[in-house]
Amino acid sequence: MGRYWVAASALSLGLVLCSAPSAIGQMSKPTLQQPSAQQPAPSEQQPNAGQSAPAAQPPVNKEEEDAYKAFFGLTNEQNSEVISQGENFLSKYPTSRYRASVYSRLVNVYLNTNQTMKMVAVGEKAVAENPDNVDVLALLCMVIPRTVDPNSLDADQKLSEAEKMARHAIEITKSTTKPEGMTDEQFARAKNEKLGMAHFGLGLVNYMRRNAAGSAEELELATKLDPAPDPLEFFLLGTEDMQLKKFPDAMAAFDRCAKAQWDPQWQGRCKKGEEDAKQAAAAPARP
Repeated sequence: MGRYWVAASALSLGLVLCSAPSAIGQMSKPTLQQPSAQQPAPSEQQPNAGQSAPAAQPPVNKEEEDAYKAFFGLTNEQNSEVISQGENFLSKYPTSRYRASVYSRLVNVYLNTNQTMKMVAVGEKAVAENPDNVDVLALLCMVIPRTVDPNSLDADQKLSEAEKMARHAIEITKSTTKPEGMTDEQFARAKNEKLGMAHFGLGLVNYMRRNAAGSAEELELATKLDPAPDPLEFFLLGTEDMQLKKFPDAMAAFDRCAKAQWDPQWQGRCKKGEEDAKQAAAAPARP
């Protein structure tokens, strides 16, 4: 997803970002807050680490309780069933105490099924329910910039929204305490992944704003923090390093991009970027 200015591409920033493949929706990231099918039944759940206890809620009926349990009893591979049951649950129980958890799970499923706009819409509802939902914040700050048309009137507003989410995700992640049942190693990995995702989001925001220095700084942090960084991060980092004339760094970023297992067409672009960086590095300095 790069500007790919070396090749003098006519693609706009927004079009390139939307067209580039990404592992964002394909990775299974450890969660710091979201419920899962393995968690206790709703009536037994406790507040997550870093969250305050929920306000007292009216009792739910057995039908609602059973519907919620059935929803979280579905596996991650049952995408269509998760979407169907989740949407039906929200329609039938619009004021349910469990709607935030349902929103959170739908965010990931919409993303994994390439329903980006639905993912953003339900993600914003999840954040409205729980502004400290770091799992959703980290995903939204990476996805929203990919939906922005830089020529639209609301482009800056959307980018500012993504930036705010990313910075809040970083703040929450750094202050989160280890949840019960998670090892120190698992906790450290989960925190680094959330921080990496948030810095990736900031890198995308700066990239869309054509702030090469700011983008490169954030992307560099993202690739160092996340144990499994998205190949797109290396491509964007390479393009920004080229613009900053940091040719050895660009070569290294494009090399890691080319070695990643992703779309062959984009691997070709990574290899082309690496070759261009080598040529630029070898070229005599201009007086």
